[in-house]
Amino acid sequence: MATEGVDKSLNLEKRDALIESIAKRLGVSAERGKRFAELTSLRVGGAIDWVIQPHTEEQAAAVIYELDKADIAWRALGSGSNVLADDEEHHYVVLSTQDLKGTVSFEGALVNVSAGYSLPRLCIDVWREGLSGIEGLGGIPGTVGGALWMNAGAYEHEIGTVTETVRVAREGRVVNIPGSSVKWDYRHTSFRDGELLLGARLRLKPDDPVKIKERMDEAKARRMATQPHGSRSAGCFFKNPPGSKLGTGKMIDNMGMKGTRRGGALVSPIHANFIVTEGENARAEDALRLAEEIRERVRNEHGIELEYEVELWRADSRVVKSSESLESEESLESSESVESSRGFEELGGLGEARNSQDSPNSPNSLNSQNSPNSLKGEK
Repeated sequence: MATEGVDKSLNLEKRDALIESIAKRLGVSAERGKRFAELTSLRVGGAIDWVIQPHTEEQAAAVIYELDKADIAWRALGSGSNVLADDEEHHYVVLSTQDLKGTVSFEGALVNVSAGYSLPRLCIDVWREGLSGIEGLGGIPGTVGGALWMNAGAYEHEIGTVTETVRVAREGRVVNIPGSSVKWDYRHTSFRDGELLLGARLRLKPDDPVKIKERMDEAKARRMATQPHGSRSAGCFFKNPPGSKLGTGKMIDNMGMKGTRRGGALVSPIHANFIVTEGENARAEDALRLAEEIRERVRNEHGIELEYEVELWRADSRVVKSSESLESEESLESSESVESSRGFEELGGLGEARNSQDSPNSPNSLNSQNSPNSLKGEK
């Protein structure tokens, strides 16, 4: 056991040296000492080995290309508004898209925007340009990249219906793919594990700015009346069951679970499909324990298996390579692609980890949801 501990430390040291080399060569920021509690809206979650923050789409594409060649696991994170990361130490690179804001550009009804741009901010920008098609999304916290990854939607608007092209990272380059080639489903898309979304071109419709603003204000008023604001939440925790006459929030409310607390997590007294965290000692485990209790009761009382809408991120020791494979890597160029050794599923999200719906595995635990090397998702 002592030897295993030494080997693991040596592996991490070699991996860390590779990460530092990649960041320096590409001119991007690479930080240590961060925690998910600092980077997510739930304000819980464990330590992160590395946070790399590219400033341009081109840098981001180059970074993940080098990480993949070096077989270094990574996840992309936007604003962290839809992510619950567990309390353990996460031994992979978090690629932050927060600096990939760029500037919004307009060509008539076409809108070009980068993945790190704020979704609420974008809704305001297009309203002022007299463009309609996403005003219902104005109150969804998070980034454009996360919205694309999980096909964010609200009040009869979904981002997938207005997406003409998506910019993705391929072989170290920024590549445009047609929006028509993507399968846009309810809080789910056909983007693949390990794919990084960098931006999009949206096709909206001209409309009277006054009417657009009226619809935005109506959506905002409905949110303010029915959802908790100013609380530490990740939005709706569960998806609405397909075919059910009852929404998930109403189902949980009818079971008398509003206000139920487990440690530093509780079911919001305002909307039962929101789990909020409170206090400095709140833990991700508190939220997950409460969520699993809800799922068990719904399963027993309604025969329905609730699926997570929040992105669940698990620390996974498999991201640490064996000393044998690391020692065989004399350079990044001789490294194998991470695709050859992945073999397990992920999450990306609105923050930008992939939604739990995107995994074919059962969403019964953090372990089944997401693995590194996937876009994550704010959520």
